Amino acid sequence: MLLRGFGGEWGLVLQLAMLFGSIVVLATVLSSGSARRRLKFLISRNFYTHRYDYRVEWLKFIDLVSEPKGGEELSIRIIRALAEFVDSPAGVLWSLSRGSGYYPTAAWKQPIPSDGKAPIDDPFVLGFRDGSWIQERTSNAGENTWPSASSRAWLAVPLSHRREVIGFVVLDRAAHVVNPDWEAFDLLRAAGRQAASYLAEERSTKVLRDSELLTEYSKRFAFVVHDIKNLASQLNLIVSNATRHIGDPEFQRDMLRTVEDSVARMNNLLSQLKADAAPRPPRLLNPNVIVGAVAGEFVDAPVAVESRDEAGNCAVTIDPERLRSALTHLVQNAVDVSSPGDRVIISSGRFGNRLLIDVTDKGPGMDEAFVRNELFLPFRSTKSGGYGIGAFQTRELIRMAGGDLEVISEKGFGTTMRIILPLAPLRESATLPAET
Repeated sequence: MLLRGFGGEWGLVLQLAMLFGSIVVLATVLSSGSARRRLKFLISRNFYTHRYDYRVEWLKFIDLVSEPKGGEELSIRIIRALAEFVDSPAGVLWSLSRGSGYYPTAAWKQPIPSDGKAPIDDPFVLGFRDGSWIQERTSNAGENTWPSASSRAWLAVPLSHRREVIGFVVLDRAAHVVNPDWEAFDLLRAAGRQAASYLAEERSTKVLRDSELLTEYSKRFAFVVHDIKNLASQLNLIVSNATRHIGDPEFQRDMLRTVEDSVARMNNLLSQLKADAAPRPPRLLNPNVIVGAVAGEFVDAPVAVESRDEAGNCAVTIDPERLRSALTHLVQNAVDVSSPGDRVIISSGRFGNRLLIDVTDKGPGMDEAFVRNELFLPFRSTKSGGYGIGAFQTRELIRMAGGDLEVISEKGFGTTMRIILPLAPLRESATLPAET
C-alpha cells in the first residue's frame, strides 16, 4: 500500500530498493556461519516437531533420581539419569568443597579419578557461566582444558543451585554418533538444576543430622560432667573426715567401699560418652532401695540426711542409674543450701498410680518467677560454683522414664523437689522382692 501511494517512478524506485536490500540481507545470512546457525535454530525451535516428549522424559528422570535402585546413592542416580538423556555410557560427578574447589565424589560405570581437582577460578569452571551453560568437548579441544577427564569425556552438565554451581557431571561420549542440539541442552540444563536441589537437600539433611548428633553428645557430656561433680563432692566429704577418723577401722572400710563405688560409677559414666554407647534399658525396681542408697552416700554430710518410706513395697520402671543420678543431684543441692543443724528429708509416697519422691530442705527457697523462668534453663545457676545443668538434667532424666519433676518452694521457707513416676502395675510389683 505504501509503494502504491507513491505511484509513478518513485514507487518503482522504492520497490527496487527494497528488493535489493532483501537480497543483501539474504546474502549476509547465507555467508555468515553464526547468522545461519541462529536462523536455523529459530526455525527448528518454532516450526519443527520437538525431539523429546518432555513430559515422558521428565517423569522418567524424576523416577530415576527419586527411587534408589539396588542401594544406589543419590549421586550415582543423578549421573545415570543425566546420561540417559544423551545415551552416555558412563559419567563422573564432581562436588564443590568449600574454599578449595571441585573434586570427583561419585562415578557411574567407571572408576572415580584419584587425582582430580578443579579450582573455583579454573577456566573450565568459569565456562559454566554460573550454571547457565553446558560445555561440550569437541575433537579439537586441548587435553588440559578439562580437569582429569578421560579421553571419552564429552559433556559437562552444571549442577546449579541458587545461582551457585555446587557440582557438575562429566558424561562420556556415546558409542554411536549423537549430536546434542538445543533441546538436549535445555533438557540437561533443567535436569541439572533439579538434581542440584536434590543434592543440596541431601547435604542439608546430613548437616542437620550431624548437628543433632553433636548436640546429643554435648548434652550427654554435660550430664556426665555434672554427675562426676557430684561424685567429687562426695569424695571431698570423705577426705575432709579422714583427718579425724582415719584410724577407725570401720571408717576405713566405709571409705574403701565409697571409693570403689565412686570409681565404678565414674567408669560407667565415661562409657556413656562412647560413640557406639547404647542407651541403658529401663528395668523394674523398688525405688526405696535407691532412696536408701542415696541417703547413705550423705552420711558424712555437714547436715543430716534422713529417708522416710511411706510408699511401701512398690515398683517403677526406670534405669536405676538415672534415678540415682537425679536423686543424688537433688539431695546434693539441698545439702548445699542448708545451714548446719538443718535436716534434709527424702520421703517416698503414693498418689493414685504415681510414686512421689520428695527431697525437702529448709534453705532460702526460690520465688515463683525464678522457678518458672530460670530454674530449668541450661547453664543458669544461683551458686557461684554451679554448672547450671543440674535441674535441667534431673528433669530430663525423669521425663525419659515417663515422669516429671515438680518444684514446691517459697522464698525464705525452703524447697521441696518432687519426683513423680508412674507406678508399675500391681501384678508386676507383687513379684518384685522388697530389697531389689
